[in-house]
Amino acid sequence: MFDVYSMETLIPSLAMIAVMTVAMVWGGFKIKDLMENDPKK
Repeated sequence: MFDVYSMETLIPSLAMIAVMTVAMVWGGFKIKDLMENDPKK
């Protein structure tokens, strides 16, 4: 179904999307945590 060329182009792009999504979610949780635990409040 998949040939080698499409796998070589598809997998890195999917990996980048996954990494970016994880980074955005993790960053969002960190920012939310920092805002909730802000000592200046």
